[in-house]
Amino acid sequence: MFKKLAGITILLTAFLFTAISAALAAPPVRIAVVCGGGSGIEQEIVDRISNSLSSISDVVLSTVNPDWYVVCNITENIDQVSGAVRYNGSVITKTSKGHVINTVAVQKYNQDFSLSPGAPLNKKLVDNAARDVIASAADRVVNPLQQAIVIEMETRERIIKAETLADSDQYNEALNLLAPITPDTPHFKDVRDLMDEFAMEQDALDRMNSATAKASKGRYSEAIATLRDVNKKSKRYKAAMGKIASYRAALARLRPQAKPMSKPQPKQT
Repeated sequence: MFKKLAGITILLTAFLFTAISAALAAPPVRIAVVCGGGSGIEQEIVDRISNSLSSISDVVLSTVNPDWYVVCNITENIDQVSGAVRYNGSVITKTSKGHVINTVAVQKYNQDFSLSPGAPLNKKLVDNAARDVIASAADRVVNPLQQAIVIEMETRERIIKAETLADSDQYNEALNLLAPITPDTPHFKDVRDLMDEFAMEQDALDRMNSATAKASKGRYSEAIATLRDVNKKSKRYKAAMGKIASYRAALARLRPQAKPMSKPQPKQT
């Protein structure tokens, strides 16, 4: 019976650990790979990039509420007179808020030197230029995009863990988790704001604990001075003001009461 209960306990513990880990897991990056213009050959770049991302577990390809857009553009310039063929390709990865994560640009220039007056350009020459741009743009964007996804997931996981630690008043540990995050991530500014908030709350917590220790020794004036500098934006500000009021009341009780002045006695004749 004991072994059976122990086995059930282990299973429940494992289930709870899995559930907690899943709840803390960072959500995948939602990416929309789209054509930027009306060129039909842009779709081939879109398909190539989408295929390279489809096997990554931390990515969801979707045009519905994406976190990132991967915008593919190809422009063509064909001059029948000079026999020049020029294709420009670009792939821009940006967040839904417009923060540019990565940009790749390629160009292919071909010249048809055998062009006879009035003859169309060599079709193979034109096709090769287009294919070269498609392949080059798609190949050059994949590695930077995958690296950006890794950085994004690491950043998300750090933020989630840091917020969980902060909920338990472990602000220094949360700050240590966020400190390595660099400007490579579009979350950098938000992370710095979060770090400022955690530093403020750590300071408020330290002041509350210090004031409590001083008050326990009857040093109420020092405790009040310590609490006065708790930031008004801190979630502990209201509690700090309450403690100041109680410490002031304690100080008042300690002050000696002034004796009432006795009335002068009339002189006896």
